[in-house]
Amino acid sequence: MKFAKAMTTLSLGVLMSLGTTAMAQNSAKDGLEKIKGNLNNSKTNLQEYEKNLKTVEGNLSEVAKAKSQVENQQKQVHQQAEENNQAMGRISGQEKEIQGLINEEKNKMAQESQKIAELEAMIAKIKENQKKRELNINDYQLQMSQLTEEKKIWNSRASTLKEQNEQVNQKLRGLASEENEWKAKQRGYQGEVKRWSKEVERQQKISDSYNSLAEVK
Repeated sequence: MKFAKAMTTLSLGVLMSLGTTAMAQNSAKDGLEKIKGNLNNSKTNLQEYEKNLKTVEGNLSEVAKAKSQVENQQKQVHQQAEENNQAMGRISGQEKEIQGLINEEKNKMAQESQKIAELEAMIAKIKENQKKRELNINDYQLQMSQLTEEKKIWNSRASTLKEQNEQVNQKLRGLASEENEWKAKQRGYQGEVKRWSKEVERQQKISDSYNSLAEVK
C-alpha cells in the first residue's frame, strides 16, 4: 500500500508540473521523499530476509550433519543385529547337534541295559561303558547349560539392539520432519528475497527518474 501511494503521488506530480511551476516543484519533492522512503524500506526488508535466509540455510546444514550421524548409527545397529542373528543361529545348530548326541547316548544306554541280563560275561564291560557314557552325558549337559546361559545373553542383546534401532528410527523421523520445516521456510525466504530484490530495483528506477526530472527542473 505504501508503494502504490507513492506511485499515485508521482502521477499527480507529473500532471501538476504541466500547470503551476511552483506547485509542481513542491509535489515533485514530496514524491521524491516518498520514493526515497519506499526505497529505504525495500532495502531494509531485503537485508532482513537475506539474513533470515542465511540462518535457515545454516540450520539445514546442521540438520544434514545430524542426519548423517544417525544414519551411520543405524548402519552399525543393523550390522550388530545381523551378527547377533548369526550367533543365535550357530547356537541353535549346536543345541540340535548336542541334543542328538544326548539322545544317541540315552538310546545306547537302554540297549545296553537290556543286554546285561543276557550277557553276564559282558556286564562289567557294559557298566564301564555306561560310566563313560554318563560322564559324556554330564559333559554334554554342562555344555547345554553353558549354551543356555549364552543364549540368554544373546537374547538380551537382541532386545537391546531392537530398542536402539527403534530409537534411531525415531531420531530419523524427527530429523526428517525438522528438515522439511526448514526447507519450507527456506522456500518462503527465497521468495521474499526475490520479491524484495525486484522491488528495490523498481524503486531505484523510480528514484533515478525523479532525480533526472529534478535536474531538468
